[in-house]
Amino acid sequence: MKESEFIEQNKEKWLDFENNLSKKDANPAKTSKLFVQITDDLSYARTFYQNRSVKIYLNGSAKLLFNDINKSNKKGLTAFIHFWKTDLPLTMYVARRAMLISFIVFVSCFILGIITSIYDHDFARTILSNDYVNMTNQNIAKGDAMAVYKSESEIKTFLPIFYNNIKVDFITFFSGLFMALGSLVVMVTNGIMVGVFQYFFIERGLFWESFLAIWTHGALEISAIILSGGAGLTLGKGFLFPGTYSRFQSFKISGMNGLKIIMGVAPVTLVAAFIEGFLTRHTGIPNPIRFSFILLSFGFIITYFFWYPRKVAKQTQNIDEIIEPELVYKPTIVFDPAEILDTTKILTETLRLYFKKFTTWGSITLGVSLLFSIVIASDNHNLFHAYETYSFKINDFLNYINYPTLAAFTGTAFTITLICVFVFLKRTIIKEEKKKSFFKSPSLLNSIYAVLLSTPLFISLILLDNWVFTLTAFLIFPLLIFMSAVATNQNIFFFNAINLSGSLLYKKWFTFIGIALLFFSMAFVLYLTSFYGLNLLFVQDALVWMLTDDDVIAEKISLGLSVFQTTFSFLTFLVLTAISNSLLFYTLKESYSAENLISRIHQIKAVK
Repeated sequence: MKESEFIEQNKEKWLDFENNLSKKDANPAKTSKLFVQITDDLSYARTFYQNRSVKIYLNGSAKLLFNDINKSNKKGLTAFIHFWKTDLPLTMYVARRAMLISFIVFVSCFILGIITSIYDHDFARTILSNDYVNMTNQNIAKGDAMAVYKSESEIKTFLPIFYNNIKVDFITFFSGLFMALGSLVVMVTNGIMVGVFQYFFIERGLFWESFLAIWTHGALEISAIILSGGAGLTLGKGFLFPGTYSRFQSFKISGMNGLKIIMGVAPVTLVAAFIEGFLTRHTGIPNPIRFSFILLSFGFIITYFFWYPRKVAKQTQNIDEIIEPELVYKPTIVFDPAEILDTTKILTETLRLYFKKFTTWGSITLGVSLLFSIVIASDNHNLFHAYETYSFKINDFLNYINYPTLAAFTGTAFTITLICVFVFLKRTIIKEEKKKSFFKSPSLLNSIYAVLLSTPLFISLILLDNWVFTLTAFLIFPLLIFMSAVATNQNIFFFNAINLSGSLLYKKWFTFIGIALLFFSMAFVLYLTSFYGLNLLFVQDALVWMLTDDDVIAEKISLGLSVFQTTFSFLTFLVLTAISNSLLFYTLKESYSAENLISRIHQIKAVK
């Protein structure tokens, strides 16, 4: 039977079940009967529609009643034990292919680092830096090759190492957002770095001494990085390959599973940092004990993260429940402009619309960011940026004082992005506008006026070159976007929108500020993950090495990547802010005017 036929045949029964379940005085006998029927349908769907939405729907419907009947949600210590005993191992089993890929890439690049070092004796200086190589050579000459682990006290060693390692783990994980390639590149660079580091001591006849010192903590530390790489691949896989699920559903599933893994890795990183700070420095411990400790560490990783998950999986039925954690199917959601949304709902609805129309928003931000990157990277006349500086940070993005041409260019980018988002969003929310062509849309003209008036104001404040005006520019920027949203969605001129915005935001300023800060924080995290992740971990250098060996072209690619990271992050902030402010407008409008409520009251009177 086709899935469509199966749904058509049973949909009345399923709707009856939902209606009966939503009643406070639901008939227990009827509910029990329907529950048995739905679980039968679920068994059928698991057999014939394993990766289809109908199975998610039936699975979620059955869970709703099951949880309501049993009321046994795990809390506190029980939930904690369940996570480590069952939940995380099953998640690791589901992600086993991603873990294998992460491991293979790391080991391959580890070997590549050793082979390259054999043929290029200066390669270690390129990877590890001249200062580190010179310092280690001095320690070797003094007869204490591992002195680097003894240079500070235990606490001063432990805390910075833990911070750095946990940062690497999370950057590796979140790099999976970049089509999963980010996590792979981190694995490549870390694999090469560890291989070069190990061969550096082998070349000097210090293999055994270095092995025992490095891998005393490295067994857990490197394993944590590989596991984080697998978590990043899991995250990226859900976004890249949604299968028969919606992209948002698939990303939600993969994100939850990847987050479980990275949370399971965090304690391993903590223990590794503790060992490096307190134990590695004691090179006088007998070698058999140190070697046994290394074997014990690797044994723990293999047993808990690979062997035990397979064992738990064999004892667990319906492992696909882990792939779809608490994911309840919901019918297609249509935004209702007359509905009053709370702050949480505005946030979730913004993200839902962002992912639902990701092709549209992604095309806008990617297109403008790529154009921006090409123009600045190919600028040999220092019109937009100092060409000799091959990085492009957020302060360079707004450096209008030294480069007025940049102000005009970014102003154009902001204007195009905001107008496109406002108008496309209005046509998505208000269906009537789809009947007219884009250029005849009644919202377009007001949107153009509003954005052309608000964007130059933001840029002009920065051009005044005073920290007070610059701070003011960033504080009022979300407000300017909200006013533009009001002008677009209400189809009024910008100056009229200013007056209406004041009325709508009266007593709602904290809500508005909270939403603005949240999406600014999200964009800032995206910026930090991409910029510092790609630079501090030498990922950007690795990408450039893969693309070209010409120094001039490499410099332009490096600059272009920096420009892209900064531009894409800032434009993402603009898109999210424009969407959230449009939704906030409809909520505040209904709260302020009660147009929909009054209309329904009139309809009731008319019926009477």
